[in-house]
Amino acid sequence: MANNYPVILCHGLFGWGPAEVGGFPYWGFAPTVSSPLARYVAAVGPLSSTHDRACELAFQIKGGTVDYGEAHANEMGHERFGKTYSNDVAFHPEWSEENPVHLVGHSMGGPTSTMLQQLLATDYFGWGSNANWVKSISGISAVLNGSTSTYFFGCDEQTGLVPEHSIFGVLSTWIEFTVGITGDLFDRVYNYDLDHWGLTVQPGETLPSLVKRIADSPMFRGKDNAGYCLTIQAALEQNQFCQTYPDTYYFTYVTEQTRPGILTKFQVPEALMNPLMIAPAMYQGRKVFDQPFYEGFNSSDWWSNDGLVSAYSQMYPRISGNHPVGGTIEEQQEQFTPGQWFYQMLNSTDHLDIVFLPDAPNLLKQRGFYKELFTRLASL
Repeated sequence: MANNYPVILCHGLFGWGPAEVGGFPYWGFAPTVSSPLARYVAAVGPLSSTHDRACELAFQIKGGTVDYGEAHANEMGHERFGKTYSNDVAFHPEWSEENPVHLVGHSMGGPTSTMLQQLLATDYFGWGSNANWVKSISGISAVLNGSTSTYFFGCDEQTGLVPEHSIFGVLSTWIEFTVGITGDLFDRVYNYDLDHWGLTVQPGETLPSLVKRIADSPMFRGKDNAGYCLTIQAALEQNQFCQTYPDTYYFTYVTEQTRPGILTKFQVPEALMNPLMIAPAMYQGRKVFDQPFYEGFNSSDWWSNDGLVSAYSQMYPRISGNHPVGGTIEEQQEQFTPGQWFYQMLNSTDHLDIVFLPDAPNLLKQRGFYKELFTRLASL
C-alpha cells in the first residue's frame, strides 16, 4: 500500500448523507466493502450549486464554520456562513499537502470535487492550501460536461437557467423522480441543507410546503443552484475555471445502459434500465439541439447515456479548458501518470446501479467495483 489517505465520498443531485433519508444507503456497498483506506460519507446540499457544495465539503473534511466567501455570498444573495463542524466530527482535521485526501464523487459529486480542488488551489478559505491537498479525484457517473437531461426536466436550452415561471414545476418533477426511487423514506426524512438561503425546514412542515418556499426564494432565479450547474452552459464555465493539476491523479468510471435502436440511429434503453429513467434516457438518446453549445458540438455524441447522464459527458472534462487525457484505465496496467484523465466504461450499468442497493445482476458487480477502486487509490 503506497498511501493511507482517506477517501471522501460525495453524493450527487438529491443525494444524502448517512444520517438522512431513514438511513437508506446512498453509496450502497462503498462504505463497507473491504479496503485499506478509511472512507467518509459527506452530506452536502442536494439542490445547491457546485460552489456551495464544494465549500460545504471542504469544512466537513477539515472542520470549522462553512464559509461560502464574502464576494460570492453578496453576489448570489445568501448568507456567507453555514454549518459548523467541530474537530471531533470533521473527517480529516489534519488535512494538508502532506496529508491529502482522495475525492470520489458520484454524478454531481464529480464537478463538486473538481470545484473543491480549484478553490483549494487558490487558497479560497485562507488555510494556506493548494491543489496538492487532493491526491486523486474519481468521478463515477460524473456530470463533468453537463447533462442534456437537465433540459428534459425544464432548464432552458438557450441559457441553462430554470425559467422563473417553471421553478415550482421543475422542483416538483425532480422530487417526484427521487421519491419514486427511495419510496416514502425521502418524503418522511429530508433536509435540503439550505440554511444559508434562509430555508430551514420548519417543525411539522410538509415537503410540498418546503418546495413552494424554495421555489419562491431567490435561489433558483439565477445560477447558484444545482439545476443550472448541471447544464452544458454551466459546465463550459466550470471546465474553463477548474484546472487539471500535474500532481493529482484523475479517474472516471462511465456508466451506460443504452444501445442503438434496431431501425434507427438513436439510442434506446436496454432492458434492465431502472423504469424511472426510461423517459429521460429516451429523450437524451434522440435529442437534436437547434444550436451548438460550443465549437464542434454534435448532438449525436450525447445520445448514449445511463438514464440521466450521457457517456460522452462522463468521460473527462472536454468541452472547454485544458484537461489532458491519458486513455483508458485498462490500458495502463495500473501505471498511471498524474495530471491526466483516465476512464473506464461500465457497460449495461445505469446511473443508480453503481450506488444505492443494486438489483441482483449488479450486486456482485458493485462490490467488486468499489473494492478495485479503493485498492487502486491506495496504490498511488
